[in-house]
Amino acid sequence: MKKDLDFLYVVSVCALLILTACNTSKGEKVKANDKYNRTTDSTKMFVYYNEGHVKMVKERIEEKDPYFFKNYNEVLEEGNKALEYEVDPVTNKTQIPPSNDLHDYLSYAPYRWPDPSKKDGLPWIARDGIINPVSRGDDTDFNRKNAFFDAIEKLAWAFYFSEEKKYAKKAIELMKIWYLNPETRVNPNINFGQGVPGIANGRKAGVHEWCDQSNVITALQIFEYQGVLPFEVKNGMVLWFEEYLDWLTTNPMAIEAGLTRQNHANHYNYQVVGLMMYLGKKDKAKAVIEDAKESRIKDQIMPDGSQPREMGRTKSVHYASLNLWSMVELTLMGRKLGVDLWAYESKDGRSLKKAFTFLKPFTIGAQKWSKKQITDGGSEEAIRKYMLPMFSKASTALDTTLLEPDIKAYGNLKPLDALRYPPVEKLFR
Repeated sequence: MKKDLDFLYVVSVCALLILTACNTSKGEKVKANDKYNRTTDSTKMFVYYNEGHVKMVKERIEEKDPYFFKNYNEVLEEGNKALEYEVDPVTNKTQIPPSNDLHDYLSYAPYRWPDPSKKDGLPWIARDGIINPVSRGDDTDFNRKNAFFDAIEKLAWAFYFSEEKKYAKKAIELMKIWYLNPETRVNPNINFGQGVPGIANGRKAGVHEWCDQSNVITALQIFEYQGVLPFEVKNGMVLWFEEYLDWLTTNPMAIEAGLTRQNHANHYNYQVVGLMMYLGKKDKAKAVIEDAKESRIKDQIMPDGSQPREMGRTKSVHYASLNLWSMVELTLMGRKLGVDLWAYESKDGRSLKKAFTFLKPFTIGAQKWSKKQITDGGSEEAIRKYMLPMFSKASTALDTTLLEPDIKAYGNLKPLDALRYPPVEKLFR
């Protein structure tokens, strides 16, 4: 099987090098007769987003609705900056992974530091919530990976809302370099993610670092829907995703990431389910979502709605918000598969609804947060930065109202999130 995949990959790459990618020019927009191989089922357009919501936003932008048009212009500015992004693949790092293969992704655990009591500093020790700058250096891949996923995200959505082909062309060029070019492609594994010198070359925690690969899947769906995705790029990406999904579901370290009983487990599901849906393995994806009722919601949320494994961290506001949002994302994907996590409640009352009810008084300032939050200016500022926007996005994603309209939870939404998760107060005016 491996030889067959390798052969297909070589064929795909050869086709990529021979065929022309996107014949586009600056400012050129997609026309109806450009849309080849376009899917006819709009429900297939997005794995991670509500198609109806973003289509409504696109219509509001065309009408020059003040709120959406303002955010649209800011998204275009971000897209224009991304056009200037210089590609920086994993093969550019200066440190060679333990495999001696520069194509393998490499990163260090962010909260691990050299032990000052040891001459060589080994093994590194934990300082929860405090990032070691070495883990963000150019000798490893964390920053370059983030920059790549960020550029893809901005380019894809700038193209979606404007239909100017220059954004799609740039994103597709970046994908080729990161995934398909034999000299620069990243290998489909995270064997050396979040390593800890003196302890492990790679750890299960490294798996969640690739969650933002969802930006690539969304970009591919947008480009294919609009008929600007070359078939050889689609085929090459499918082969890479198949190999990566195989690694996620068979590698012992990767599987262990799904057993962590906290946000990493949800992010593992996010990757696995997203890949399965994109690759057409919907029955398998549905089974994972169904299992999340007990393995995620029942296990991570207490009967009172608290999340002790997240709220016990030194960045409790951040992690409580992040973890609950990760479950909302799973819920949105699950609904596309006929499984509604939002409606689930365990026999002793554990549910997503209960978790939001627990956080609400802290979000609106009716109760004071007493847990640790050592970054972002403390708990009150972190609530404004993380929790309030999360409530706004979740209200849209779940088609419900989690906070009263006068709270204006959407106030701190990033421009792109304002378009992808349009505030219910603005969308249904």
